[in-house]
Amino acid sequence: MRILPLYSYSSHTDILFHKNSNKNMSKENSYSSIKKLSSNYYTPTFTSNKHHHHLNLSEAELRERLLPDRFVPITLIDKNSSAYKNLAQGDKDALKYLINAAQYIEPVAYKLDNPNNISFEKYLLSEINKGNNQAYMTYRLFNGQKGIIGKDTQSDIVVLEKHAKQLPGKGFYPEDLSVEEFHEILKNMLNNGEADEVKKILNLRSIVVREGNKLKAIDYTEAFKKEFRRIALNLERAAKSSTNPQFAEYLTNQAAALKVNDPMLDCKADKLWAKMQDTPLEFTIGRECYTDEMTPSVMRNPELVELLNKHGIKAYAKDNLGIRVGIVDKEGTKFLSEIKHYLPYMASKMPLNNMYEQHINSAIKSDAAMVDVDLAYVSGHFAEYRGGITIASNLPNEDKLAVQTGGGRRTVYHKQMRDAKFAGEALNRRLNLLLNPEQHKYFSNSGIHNFTILHENVHTLGPKLNLERLGTYKNKIEEFKADTGAFVMFDELRKKGFYTEQQVREGVISYITGYVPKGHDTTSAHRICDIMQFNKFLANGGIEVSEKGVMTINVQKVLQGAREMLTDAIKIQLSGDANVAKEYIERNTKWSESLELLSQNLRAADRKLNSYIISPLIKTIK
Repeated sequence: MRILPLYSYSSHTDILFHKNSNKNMSKENSYSSIKKLSSNYYTPTFTSNKHHHHLNLSEAELRERLLPDRFVPITLIDKNSSAYKNLAQGDKDALKYLINAAQYIEPVAYKLDNPNNISFEKYLLSEINKGNNQAYMTYRLFNGQKGIIGKDTQSDIVVLEKHAKQLPGKGFYPEDLSVEEFHEILKNMLNNGEADEVKKILNLRSIVVREGNKLKAIDYTEAFKKEFRRIALNLERAAKSSTNPQFAEYLTNQAAALKVNDPMLDCKADKLWAKMQDTPLEFTIGRECYTDEMTPSVMRNPELVELLNKHGIKAYAKDNLGIRVGIVDKEGTKFLSEIKHYLPYMASKMPLNNMYEQHINSAIKSDAAMVDVDLAYVSGHFAEYRGGITIASNLPNEDKLAVQTGGGRRTVYHKQMRDAKFAGEALNRRLNLLLNPEQHKYFSNSGIHNFTILHENVHTLGPKLNLERLGTYKNKIEEFKADTGAFVMFDELRKKGFYTEQQVREGVISYITGYVPKGHDTTSAHRICDIMQFNKFLANGGIEVSEKGVMTINVQKVLQGAREMLTDAIKIQLSGDANVAKEYIERNTKWSESLELLSQNLRAADRKLNSYIISPLIKTIK
């Protein structure tokens, strides 16, 4: 998944932010809007034990963060868009149900992110109704980053509640559970013959709670039974309205998978979803494991690893959840479909490809579905603004049963997300402050899009077995592989005549200019990748930086350096050694004077700190 360094969710979000979002909306209007909506607000499955909340950011800092050029909207399609107008009435009706379904994932995503998110939001609503302007401004940021704790574009952690802490287990595990205690409990349970429960605890779709001096796993379908059943009901209604039998079949099976703890139902739904190429609508329940640091930590404990191996237990990081609803753009999708015929060729050009099983070959190339989508609604992790936003995703991941049993993968590209990033005066400032004027002509949004296409396809390539052994470094190395592989495949597909020399130059220069690190972030997988690549290109002459912090990019040296880094990434994945991954990342994420100079120029060019999403089509469900 590629994320832009730049995430709507429920109806009250849009009422608060639409049109008046960057102006001083009158207190009377803003507070009354919330008051009307809060009476119909969701009731969470879980509530926090924490009863006292305190706002962390001052009004002065909140005002600064909410300035128009610092808190920037991303607007999804409305009823006047050609994409919506051209839908058959049955699909318009289905879209309403899908948008309605998407809203029910929000409280689930909040719980999985932080055990105090829901109670904090209720506190904010209560304070706003009392006329608390500081709470109102905090609420706007809360809805942008979707939680108490997030990250802005400068890699600074934004904490909205005083004394709130980053939790390694997020909301997946008990708030007071330390990594050390977690390991000891698991060892005791394994030694006491409770391997079956440990396997459930280390499953990617379970909430973990305390049970005496032990831990107990609760499957998502049980933990979020009410929300999942409401989503399922809307999917069943959408299936009846849909004009497309294939899409209806998928929705029906996805609804069934939400009602019962049965991995095979998930597997069937995932396989059906991955084959959808020609449906008018897009609906995804995204399940990806990017934030759970507790589960992968077991790989750092040799004694525990030995016990897990003895019992044949794999530790899978837990899934965050999100929902994406959209309309498939046939023209954009047509271009994407052309590249899938080259996937076997791309697989043959991956480094060390004789040392691991190839999941892409000429016999299965048609299973790689790819669609370009006009977004109507996003929620959960698809909507989080945490220093970046998802512009495409390649799913299901290799930890899912569907892939492990031979199912395909599918890539979905987000038109509105990618179009929102590089445009207008902010783009001109970026080019003027960061890039040699002679190379300005090579920057294009199509270049960024082509890079993203290759990034997502490279996720399909390379080693897939035993990646869980890399622990918390698994996703970091996987994203590094996809980024560096995108550069390499630009060059390889040029040789095959798919891309021209001009398109390769545009792709390389556009990507590098678009992904200059804005800060020294060594926690986010994507930002770590950016820093490692820039360090390599600075070292091998792929990027030269003047005294004023202006880049001149040598495309051939960039491509050469990318090949070396892609080989490094594959070697790390094949090693299955978390320590090797850790050492490589630490060695290659040093912050240099050149990076600081580039970062300073980027901050001057792009003042945006946070963002939020406006979803006009939310009105269609009323």
